[in-house]
Amino acid sequence: MNDQHKITGKIINHDSSFIGDLYFNENITDIKKNNSNDFENFILPGFIDLHCHGGNGFDVMDGSLSIIEMSKYHLQHGTTSIMPTTWTNSLENTISALKGFNEIKNDHANILGIHLEGPFINPNKLGAQPNLTEKPSLDFIKKILEISHVKIITLAPEIDGMHKFINDLVDLNIKVQFGHTLADFSCCEKIMKDHEVGFTHLYNAMSGNDHRSPGVLSAALSKGKYAEIICDNIHVSKEAIKIAKKCIPGLYAITDSINASGLNDGEYIFAKNNIKKENNSVKIKSDGTLAGSIITMDQTFKNLISMDFSLEEAVALTSYNASKYLNLDSVGIIKKNFLSNFLILDKEFNLKEVYLRGKKINV
Repeated sequence: MNDQHKITGKIINHDSSFIGDLYFNENITDIKKNNSNDFENFILPGFIDLHCHGGNGFDVMDGSLSIIEMSKYHLQHGTTSIMPTTWTNSLENTISALKGFNEIKNDHANILGIHLEGPFINPNKLGAQPNLTEKPSLDFIKKILEISHVKIITLAPEIDGMHKFINDLVDLNIKVQFGHTLADFSCCEKIMKDHEVGFTHLYNAMSGNDHRSPGVLSAALSKGKYAEIICDNIHVSKEAIKIAKKCIPGLYAITDSINASGLNDGEYIFAKNNIKKENNSVKIKSDGTLAGSIITMDQTFKNLISMDFSLEEAVALTSYNASKYLNLDSVGIIKKNFLSNFLILDKEFNLKEVYLRGKKINV
């Protein structure tokens, strides 16, 4: 793409905002501030979602075509970089789901890699995960790596053999996150002394911040540099999100969205559970446990603004911090020579246009 295009609006980054002209083709070629005080649109970096199971009826665990379709659905909601996320299952079924993933990734510029959520989690803290947990297995990981680029794994650090397993994962350049865990503070601290650790859907499916028996949440709030958090006004309160933002410099929003996102209210199946979608949430029918979310990143951004985060803070939470966590050097900021992954929002923060590598996406 050699033709240069121009868009004018208020450009929002994590650390600045100004009215200007954005020139771009596949990459951003130039940015020029102008002296106008009037603008029609906000221009901000494309959203980055590092934890997403599905959407529009499609689930990552249903295989290649579903991964493509769920990624398209979230792209239309502004997610220009997505991490399709598995749920706990057998090696055979996980291989079946991820077969051909690397070819998909090569053909779809919005797909970053795979987030494995499980199976090395605590069977007593499953949340909506099926009870198919396994002990740490490097063989499991190596077989998955043969067919897919795994960038993040969620695990429970208290499981026997986990410390050495984590060392092996770090050597394979896989980001380790604590989640679906009942670990105590000491267990977390020992690992965090050696490695930079993230935290999966902060506050949810983890031991808490008890003042006498500190757990995973205590470790995250006191020592964590990065953590993901769901901002759907259901999983975590505004006040708790504010506390996390104050404590964790690299906090970033994720959807944890499942296949029921974008569908009508009703009954569906997710992670082998019968679930019910109603009132903007999804729950396991049998016990009312939250089963992921149905939110998209454009609604997440609007929620953050309604929680009184500034535009710059909302951009940090929906793009920049996640890009820093994964050391992505071409997205997350509107900056010269970066990829032209950006969004156009109106003054009510409604998504108008999505650009992926300079190509306008139908929304």
